[in-house]
Amino acid sequence: MLALYWRKFVLPYRSLVSTAIFCFIIASVAGLAAPIIIKILIDGALAKGDMSYLSTITGGIVVLYFIRGIFFYIYGLTMAKAGNESLSKMRQSMFDKLQSLDYAYFVNMPAGEIISLFTNDLWLIQQAVTLGIPDLLVESLNLLATMLIMIYFDWQLALVTFITLPFIIAAIAFFNKRIALMGTLVEHTLAKLTGILHQSLLSVRVVQSYVREDYEYQKFSLKIYQVAGDYLKVQRLNAILVPLVEFLAALGLTIIIWFGGREVINGSLSIGGMFAFLVYIINVPAPVRKISQAISMMKLGTVAWQRIGSLRQQSSMIQEGDKELKQVTGKVEFKNVSFSYSPDLGILKDINIAANPGDIIAIVGPSGAGKSSFANLLLRFYDPTGGSIYLDDVDIRTYTTQSVRKYMGFIQQDPILFNATIFENIRYGRPSASYSQVERVAKLANAHDFIMELPKGYNSVIGELGSNLSGGQRQRLAIARAIIMEPSILILDEPTASLDAHAEKQVMEAIRNASVGRTTFIITHRLSTLNAADTIVYLDHGRIVEMGTHTELLAKDGYYAKAVQLQELHV
Repeated sequence: MLALYWRKFVLPYRSLVSTAIFCFIIASVAGLAAPIIIKILIDGALAKGDMSYLSTITGGIVVLYFIRGIFFYIYGLTMAKAGNESLSKMRQSMFDKLQSLDYAYFVNMPAGEIISLFTNDLWLIQQAVTLGIPDLLVESLNLLATMLIMIYFDWQLALVTFITLPFIIAAIAFFNKRIALMGTLVEHTLAKLTGILHQSLLSVRVVQSYVREDYEYQKFSLKIYQVAGDYLKVQRLNAILVPLVEFLAALGLTIIIWFGGREVINGSLSIGGMFAFLVYIINVPAPVRKISQAISMMKLGTVAWQRIGSLRQQSSMIQEGDKELKQVTGKVEFKNVSFSYSPDLGILKDINIAANPGDIIAIVGPSGAGKSSFANLLLRFYDPTGGSIYLDDVDIRTYTTQSVRKYMGFIQQDPILFNATIFENIRYGRPSASYSQVERVAKLANAHDFIMELPKGYNSVIGELGSNLSGGQRQRLAIARAIIMEPSILILDEPTASLDAHAEKQVMEAIRNASVGRTTFIITHRLSTLNAADTIVYLDHGRIVEMGTHTELLAKDGYYAKAVQLQELHV
């Protein structure tokens, strides 16, 4: 899977990556050459007592490490740039995929999990691709070159070294495997922690109104301590690994000093050669550790990519059409429509409704009757499990979902507004709208007067989810935002459910203004406001049990009439 990431999100920046790896190799070669220069220095300048030669060699070492530093700097900079650009492209690709998924995905996937994909998991992939893979390649070559040079200097001494080296490699591999496993647990816990934080921020009013701050604190703290505990286990393993590797390296170094010292005494190895050999020995654990860390990074990156892959491989449940809807008169027809969210839970059954352009259709019934499913089906958040919905006598599944939604204005019970100005919120559905157009729809929505009473008028920022406005004000802004799109069909899902009588009156006046010339579906349990509806559809247990005008249904003295009487008794 990381190979797919490399091909799609790293290869476009191959010039940067190639430059970075080239610089890394040059810097590594400079590091490998340093012990050889030191050997020449000891066996040549020091042994002969030549000061000019000593000055030349030591100056060469300074230049060598200066060059090494420059190339390491270029490596770090170019790799960081490639990684950041790759990560940005990946985020854009994921967000584009996210926007293409249907509503059902977001209902079933916690927001915290999605946020974690964009933060923790992407960071792990970036680490694996921009650090793990290059380190694995370059450090493997570095280790191989070091071993070949050691063999060149003294194959017998190198053999002694290679006998001790596997113990260091085994220790690093053992601990890094467990570190990677614990790191995966930390990432999963962090994802849950993000979810708790996100939910707490969205529901702060509920938390405070129910005086549940302590409960939320305890829940959040529990996850924090779990993350801290898991992270401490990772650090504990690291704390054991570092001194253990150092001890094994020191043990190996001691053995090498003994064998090497014997060869120096015997005259088969020069002092400079012995010193250079020791420098190489000291440097061996570093590439071994980096190789092991790179493998751990790649394992974590693979796990992260698998999690992201679940998003990338997610397919839409909506049957996407291939035609663009160009014009709509507003004729809507449900023919034998059935719908269920799961096979064993039927919501709507054999629904037949016809609405002509300009009609006002009210969908009413008790809670759980399936009213809101009408909005979900019309907006193509879901497709019917049986029957078809027709728009101007054509099955809406024939068209692309976006082209269908462009002709529909949707207002829900709790309108979602953005933390931006009123002007930006109203023209959200039509970014090219002018100030005069925004003002015109605000007047139709009965919102202009209260907007002008605000200190900055249309430039007033309304806060997160419109928190600076009342429920009725938010609803009227939502109506203005819907009608600025000039939709042929309006869908209102419980638009006055949470409003008082005064706010309801203002919103209903705005709805009447907005519905002129448009086919309008009003989903509501407020039956007192339905006098103007052309057709009232009464649902019970997912079936249409009554249909007619307000007067006709009252005369029948059936479900609707009894519901009206019951509401009037409670007014």
